[in-house]
This record gives sequence, C-alpha cells and structure tokens, in this order.
Amino acid sequence: MRKKLLSLLLTLSLLLSLCPAALAADDVRETDFFTDQEHTDVNFADMEYEHIDGEPILEEMKAVAELAADATKAGEVEERFNALADEFMNVLCMYTLISIRHDQNVYDEEAMEEVSYTNSLYYNVADELTLLIKAILESPCAAFMKEQLTEEDVEYYLTYGGMTDKEKELADKEQELENEYHTLAASVVVEIDGKEWTENSAYAALGQGELTQEEYDEISLAYAIKRNEVLGELYLRMVEVRQEIAKTAGYDNYTEYAYEEIYQRDYSPEEIQAFHQAVKKDIYPLYVALSTLFNSEYDVDVYYADYTGDIALDIMDSYIAQMSSELKESFDYMRDHGLYDSGFGENKASTGYTALINGYNAPFYFNSPYGDLYDFTTAVHEFGHYNNFYWQPNGWNDGGKSMDIYEVHSQGLELLFSYFYPEIFGENAQMVLDYQMSNLVASIYSGAIHDELQQFVYGTENVTLKQINEKYRQLAGEYGLVPADDPRTEMYGWGSIPHTFTSPSYYISYAVSSAGAFAFWLAAQEDDYFAALDEYLKFTALDYTLDFQESFEQVGLESPISPEYVEDLVEALMTALDVEARLEAIPSGETAGFTDVTEANWFYEYVMALAEAGYVTGNEDGAFLPRDAATWGMLAELLDVSEKDPDATVTRLEFCQMLAGDLELAAEGTSPFSDVDDAAVTALAELGVIAGYSDGTFRPDGVLTRAELCAALCRAILAAVDQAA
Repeated sequence: MRKKLLSLLLTLSLLLSLCPAALAADDVRETDFFTDQEHTDVNFADMEYEHIDGEPILEEMKAVAELAADATKAGEVEERFNALADEFMNVLCMYTLISIRHDQNVYDEEAMEEVSYTNSLYYNVADELTLLIKAILESPCAAFMKEQLTEEDVEYYLTYGGMTDKEKELADKEQELENEYHTLAASVVVEIDGKEWTENSAYAALGQGELTQEEYDEISLAYAIKRNEVLGELYLRMVEVRQEIAKTAGYDNYTEYAYEEIYQRDYSPEEIQAFHQAVKKDIYPLYVALSTLFNSEYDVDVYYADYTGDIALDIMDSYIAQMSSELKESFDYMRDHGLYDSGFGENKASTGYTALINGYNAPFYFNSPYGDLYDFTTAVHEFGHYNNFYWQPNGWNDGGKSMDIYEVHSQGLELLFSYFYPEIFGENAQMVLDYQMSNLVASIYSGAIHDELQQFVYGTENVTLKQINEKYRQLAGEYGLVPADDPRTEMYGWGSIPHTFTSPSYYISYAVSSAGAFAFWLAAQEDDYFAALDEYLKFTALDYTLDFQESFEQVGLESPISPEYVEDLVEALMTALDVEARLEAIPSGETAGFTDVTEANWFYEYVMALAEAGYVTGNEDGAFLPRDAATWGMLAELLDVSEKDPDATVTRLEFCQMLAGDLELAAEGTSPFSDVDDAAVTALAELGVIAGYSDGTFRPDGVLTRAELCAALCRAILAAVDQAA
C-alpha cells in the first residue's frame, strides 16, 4: 500500500563502491549519456533547515481535492497541485537535511527531535498527496494528471487506500528506534587496562603500530560483545515493530514486506535462496584466494595511509575527468559546493551513504572514515551513487523502482576506476586491486549471509538475541567464515552492519549488484577499456523505472542472481586475475606454507615457526585450518600424550593441565580468571603462555583451536628459554 511512498523516500535518501596508459592528466573525455538536470548554486553550509508546519499543507490538499470536482477549475487545480507537490518535495528536503545534520552530531538532541518530526510529517504529507492524486484522477480534472503518469502509476494511485492511523503510528515508532540506534551505536566503548576504546580507535591504533594484532583482536572481541549487549535489546524492539508494520500491511513477515514494498525487487526472498547456496559453494574460496594474494604483497604504509576527506577526492580529481566529462561535472559540483563530509568526527554517526537533498537537487556524500585504504575505495564507491543522483530526475513522482540497481552504479565505478591504479599506486597497484577485489567479493558473501540471517530473524516468531547470535555463528560456518564449532565469538559480527538496524533486508543488494558490476570490469579486461566504461555509463543512464534484472537485459548482460552466473563469475575472475598461477608463485614463507595462514593473522608467527620446524602440517588442500579444534592426536605428535582418543577434541583446561605438568610449573598467586581456579591455568597465565577473554573469563571447557595450541606451545618454549637464561 505504501510502496511508492516508501521507495521514494528510500531511493532519495537511503543510499545512505590494470591496464594501458590513461589519457593525459589535463584531458577531459567528452561523453553524452545523461539528460541535463537543474541544480541550485548553493553551498551545503548555506542550506538552512526550516521547521515546517504541516497543517496548512494538509488543509490545502483537502481543499484542492474538493475543488477537483468542478471541471471548470481544472487550470486552478493543476496550479495548486503543482504548488503542493513542491511543498511535498520541500518536506523531504528538510527531512534529508536535518538527518545529515544529526548524523554529523548524533548527540544533538534538538536535531534528533526534528528528524522524528519531519519523518512523521513526510509520511502524513506523502499519504495525503497520494490520496489527492487519486481524487484528481477520479475527477473531471484528471487530464493533466494522466499526462504525468504511466499506466502503471495510474493503476497504483487509483487503488491506493491511504495510510491508517496504525500505520502512521508504527512509522513514527520505527523512526524513534532508528534515532536511538545512532546514538547508542556511537556511545559503545570498552575499557581495557584503564583505556577506553571504540572499534575505529582500536583499528587506527593497530594501523599506527600502537597495538599488536593480538591486542587488537582482544579489543575487537570485547567491543563486539559490548555492542551486542547494548544494541541487542534495541534490535529486538525494532524487529517487533517491523513485524507489526508488515502484518498490518497484509504480509506474513517483514522480509516479504521489505522485498516487495520498500525495495520493489523482481525476485522474492524464496527465489534468492538459490543464490545463497551458490555463494556458499563458490564465492568464499575465491575470497580466500584473493585475500591470500593481497596479504602476500601487503604494504602497511599504503594500507594505513590517510585517505580521508579531501585527500581521496584530490587523488580522484584528474582521473574522473579522464573517464567522463559528465562524471567530472557532478564531481566538481560536489566539491565546489561542499556537498560531502568524509573526515573524522568524534560525534559522527558510524555509517556511510549518499543522499539527495531535494529542493536543491543536490546530492550529499557522508562517511565516517576508518583511516586506511578502505576510505579511498569508499570515496569512489559513494561517488558512483553521487553521480547517479546528480543526473537523476528529481520530482514528486521520480523515485527509482529497484534499489538494487543503485549499488551497481557505485560498485561498477569502483571496479572501473582501478584502471588508474598503476599511476596512482605505482608498484603497489596490484596489491590495491587484490584488496579491492577481495572486498567486493566479500560483499557478495556478506550480503548473502546477512540476508539469510534477516530471513531467519523475521521468519521466527518471538526471536531471541541468543537465537540470532547462534544463527549467525551457524551461518558463519556454513559460508566458510569460521568453523561452525569455533569457540570464539564471531557470532556477534552481525551487529557491525548498520543496515541491519536501519534498513533491514537491504544488504542483499550489495551481493547481487557486486556480482553484476563485475561484468563491466571483466569486459574491460577482454576488450577496450573505454568501450567497457561506456557500457557502464549507458547502464547508469537507463530508465530508473526498470526492474533490476531487466536493466541487465537492456545492456545484453545475464541476470546476476542465477547460480549459473555465480559459478561462471568465479571462473572468469580466477582467470582474469591469474589467481592459481599467482598463488603458486607466492614464497611459502609468506603464508607459512598454508593457504589460510597469512601475515595478517595474529597466530601467523607461531604457526610458521612450528611448520618450519616440521612439527605441524596442513591438509591435502594446503590449508592449516587454524580455527578448527585441536585433537589429542595432534598433541600426541608434539608432546608425550598417551591413552587418549586421537580424534577427540581438547578443552582449554585439559591442555593447560597437561602442559603445566610437562613443564613442572607451580602457581605462585591466585587465578586471574573468574570462571576457573586451577593451579595449572594460573601457572601458565603467570608465565604469559595463555590468556583469557576481555570479560575476565578463561572458558576452561571451551575447545582448544589449532592456532591456540601453536601459540601456547611457542610461548611456552620462549618462556622456558628465558628462565634457562
């Protein structure tokens, strides 16, 4: 019932991603793919938010609806309707503007109140405007209205029944919860050794060498647990409200409602499940391979370079011009009018998006940076959205049809911009490309796993936080992220995705669009780069009312959601990137001889040391399986272990008791852990051989992993050497 209202709001404000020598830096490549649009010459800093009184607008709509009954008033009806349409666009403009202001400072309570107010006002005005259109279409003044609408639009408006008070109430509740999320998410901190950490501050410290990988992993884990505690209860309230929204609209659950009403997809939640399975089967091995290649060439100075704010945009500037004069026009408009915020800010919302500020017809790019290479690829990604918004028609009935298409715009530009990496990054060009490729491939399995999780959440009556956590751990195992029985807490990873809270069921868009966007990059490798670029530009300039899969058909491409496409895509990328040959060429020392152990892993040095000494081996596929459970059989190859089932797993306590016994250690103090008081555990902790978790526990009954075994043994050896010295 609210399909066009929801899609218009989301479309306009949610998008909230090697080769021959390029053109000369001062050349502009002239293109003509887009239809000119009007844009105001106003800087973002000068765009003022105004509180809008909605009552006069609503009263005028009722008056015009009554006037439309008189055929002689057709001219006046048209004039007054157009004025009301402008008022509607102004409401949306103010909503977007105040939302951005609030994202710049999530602790601005006044801005938060106005976000809630304008959101509610938007739904009321949009609802009444739709009823007015219906009244005009049913009146003798219908001619001018039918001239502006498609037959499909006319049918939609004529059958529109209006939002109920219940629907309006639920929409307000949903907005209030989203406001609460942004504030809570920005407030999550963990304290370790007397210092407070956020996720971003810990990540920055890792990049600057202030934290070891192991220290960062501890903080990251503690943060994930804290975030789960803080946001979990809020998320359940969100789920409850959204389920009620769906059922009020006549759907069984929110997933079905979101797919059809909000995102207007041309595939169902059930149909996409085959895509989920294809991703599980084919995508993750490709991601592992690409990550391995990236880590083999990993350059910390390049990876952790500052690409925030103007830095990334300065790099992009001349290259954008070499791609397209139209891209250059929208890029210059963004910079000249200050229509971006991509720098660090203590109170900024932890999110990234591009939104259209209606009325000004001015897109705005917002991002909370990480302080590494990801900020550069994000800038290119979001500019893909920005360019699309810049050239898109901006009127009361101009909302796009399928949300999935827009991510092709962003991810396609990301991929095609890699043409300039040799000039930008020099000898590190391949490393950056591998990084970007692994990220985009990751977006396919990440989109699939989060969509499958969302289908579970909204398909389970009275779902609990424990069920969600356990389901995510299960899915992480199925998708290859971690073994299903991993004793650590990757189960909390779902909470790191803002879309889960603010736009559920959207994340599959990244998966299907990434799969589709790769087609343009592959074409650039097989043929002329600029010919492939032009195909991409043609795609982005397509009629924005087309369905997702129909858009690909328009440019002669296969639907990216089919399992066959996914399988073919993996094969094509493996070939184009020469993955197998490059993997074979990596010196064994750089991966410890294993495909799944790289320098980026906290356990890298420990596994490599034992591997080079001949104490540990991998499986027939060349994998070490560091997160798999250690067995007594594995221990028997390293230590004096007898009378144990070689296939049985080893608990953390059992291992400590055995190791402390072999080393003849005695505890000097009391246990540092809240959940175990064992002399062996205490003695090894005092020696620095083992460590617990950030919550003060040791989890003695947890299964010992192969990586943990290697780390503990190496630390024990080093400790013994120190004592002997």
